[in-house]
Amino acid sequence: MQRIALIPAYCPEDRMIPLLKALYELEFSIVVVDDGSGAEYDGIFVEASAYADVKRYQPNRGKGEALKHGLRCIREQFQPPYTVVTADADGQHRVEDIVKVSETAVQHPDSLVLGKRDLDKSTPIKSRIGNGISRVLYHLTTGRKIYETQTGLRAFSDRLLPRFLKLPGHRYEFEIDMILDASDLDIIETGIETVYFDNNAASHFRPIEDTVSLDKEFFRYKFPSIIAGAAGYLLFVILAIFTRAWLLPCVIARMFALLLKLILNKAIPFSENVPAGRFLLTSLIILLCDTAAMWGLTALGMNIYVAKLISCFLMIFVSILMRMMFMRIKYKK
Repeated sequence: MQRIALIPAYCPEDRMIPLLKALYELEFSIVVVDDGSGAEYDGIFVEASAYADVKRYQPNRGKGEALKHGLRCIREQFQPPYTVVTADADGQHRVEDIVKVSETAVQHPDSLVLGKRDLDKSTPIKSRIGNGISRVLYHLTTGRKIYETQTGLRAFSDRLLPRFLKLPGHRYEFEIDMILDASDLDIIETGIETVYFDNNAASHFRPIEDTVSLDKEFFRYKFPSIIAGAAGYLLFVILAIFTRAWLLPCVIARMFALLLKLILNKAIPFSENVPAGRFLLTSLIILLCDTAAMWGLTALGMNIYVAKLISCFLMIFVSILMRMMFMRIKYKK
């Protein structure tokens, strides 16, 4: 199977050239995307063209857009089957690790393969903090456990290209979008060694701005659930005012919220995609738990509107636990 290395590059240093040369000698087809580096980097990209097909554009659009531009070029230029491995241009990823991740993807063409760094004390603090926050949010959002959420070393077959090209992210958030979209796939983490130069000074990652941008992707992914939950609570309040009861409004509002969530998940690009059987089972359990919670809270004398609000938050945790259970059963991890 043909192996293709995709290297997004923004203001790269000279150490990108030895990386390209080594991959070229290993018979990788290489696509380098110049993400608007500017005329002062012409020399590096001219040198890179001896080993890679260099794609250039202006102005800078962000790493996610550079990756998608490269993937579109690969789709147009290469015939399946092939495997794409993405790596950073700053020399952090060793050639042997790029090969290892690529070979794993060849063996598992329906999986997303991630290079997993050992995030110990030698790792720059901004990388450890960003990964720690994203790791928790990913687990809560999808029920899956991934150790390394922000690695730039990834590999996948041409089969996954169409779904990744549809993702909305333009900058670093594209990499979070990718693992969120792939949460229904088998995700394989392969241990790698990452080399840091000058405490990762060459990285263009902005600790505060880009961490916020990355983490908001989890909320965008769950946007249908948030809207459906708010609409369900509003409907409950309206029905409870007219009926002066809580049981029937609770059941109707919960069923409405679940139906609206299903519709929004189908209608909105880049949102949670849940198999029908799992969705129905989860919906039934949440409906029963929501009703039981309302019964218990109102039996204690709590106002029904406050009780419903508390129950809604409790159902978030029930939903999280259900996702974790399903993923543990599916992937036995």
